[in-house]
Amino acid sequence: MTTIRGRYSSGEQTRIRLVEAAERLFARRGYDGVTLADIRKAAGQHNSSVVGYYFGTKEGLLEAVFSHRLPALNSQREALLAEMLRTRESLSVRDLLWVIIRPLAGTLGRNNHYVAFLDRLSNHDRFAECFRVTGPTGTESGRRSDTALRTLLGPLPDDIAGQRLRLVYSGTVGALARCHRAGESPTTAELAALVDAWEALLLAPVSAETAHARGDVQEGFPPDR
Repeated sequence: MTTIRGRYSSGEQTRIRLVEAAERLFARRGYDGVTLADIRKAAGQHNSSVVGYYFGTKEGLLEAVFSHRLPALNSQREALLAEMLRTRESLSVRDLLWVIIRPLAGTLGRNNHYVAFLDRLSNHDRFAECFRVTGPTGTESGRRSDTALRTLLGPLPDDIAGQRLRLVYSGTVGALARCHRAGESPTTAELAALVDAWEALLLAPVSAETAHARGDVQEGFPPDR
């Protein structure tokens, strides 16, 4: 089995241990519930200045967690997109949902706490900025998928499409994080059911009630019952 020591220099080994310890503790306790000393101890480091040496600040370490995980996610999404485009003329909403969900589901494992880390950040004021920079739309493949989804949702008003996509992204992270905390991996059938739910959400027409509340319908509401 390839170890951290076998793959990286001593300095890089230390850096990765700190990043993975931070990810694990942030996932368990949240950003504000963890100190730099906690992270240093969890990584087996005794030098009190080691986090500052590698990352500068706690915020720098937070960003490093994203940088540690996102390249692999982006690569997997790119490969999935390329495979789909080889076998079909165009991508559907369902195809693009799989591009978002499958690589995230693939991160679930004992030594990877990225999804639970994202879920914890969703309850922190800092999350909105982090999500814009590094969430499902923060990689090139994620941005491509998001843009393609918005194009397919063209008949929907932009604000409603955006609201639904945010629900998809946050709901996916939440569902996968619950699996992670339970020590479970979702089955293919469970992931397909999740895609079913998000596909139905994204493709649902705007109801008469919503249109009326938005001022898009001036007459004829409520509909006859």
